[in-house]
Amino acid sequence: MPRIPILALSAALGAMTLLCAMPAFAQPGQPPAVPIPPAATAPPQGPGFPQLSLSASAFREVTQDRVAVTLAASQEGAEPGPAQAQVNERLSPVLEKLKGHKDLEVESAGYRTDPVWKDAQIVSWRAHGAIRITATPSEEFNKLIGQLSSQLNVESVTHFLSRDAQLAVEQELIDEAVAAYRAKAQTAAQALGYRNWTIRSVSLNDSGPGQPQPLPRMMMARSASVDAAPMPISEGRTTVSVSVGGTVVLER
Repeated sequence: MPRIPILALSAALGAMTLLCAMPAFAQPGQPPAVPIPPAATAPPQGPGFPQLSLSASAFREVTQDRVAVTLAASQEGAEPGPAQAQVNERLSPVLEKLKGHKDLEVESAGYRTDPVWKDAQIVSWRAHGAIRITATPSEEFNKLIGQLSSQLNVESVTHFLSRDAQLAVEQELIDEAVAAYRAKAQTAAQALGYRNWTIRSVSLNDSGPGQPQPLPRMMMARSASVDAAPMPISEGRTTVSVSVGGTVVLER
């Protein structure tokens, strides 16, 4: 076996050590190496760190900013065609009048023709057509509905909160709900003899889309006067809520 000079061997080992100590560079055409971040510190676990489940919420009563009114016409006749024609004659002038109100949302609320039975026989036909008008509550809108109620029947009046308004209130309630959750966790931990606590899991929930609130049917009588008074549509109110729930780890 040939002998390697000591000086040459030392130089070779030194070069290898230098190469190992130098940072690795990407070769041409290869992506650079990405450093791996340290793992996040997990909440303490074990018999000495019990877990506590709790929840808290924040809520606010707000005025509903939208109202929907359904107007309808019905007509019964010996044949379906004439009954439908008379319903259309009552709906058409109302729809024409509403075209001049760009601030209103107008849509069909259903149209049907049903047979009227007696002794297992069809004795007549009943046609029914309806439109739904949605707007921001105002005295002008109440006046308009009062006028239209002399031509069509008011089937329903429903208040609801728009999605944009609900989201705005929920954004304000999140801070309140989280503060209530933290205060509740602190109070519970101290009552159980623990000084600190750490959040292990948490969830955030809202009240969901508000349910429309119809007015009593006594408010929906059709006026017999052409110069009808404004429809007395009172404002609606609803409750928006945000809740926080989860688990905290108690620490001595």
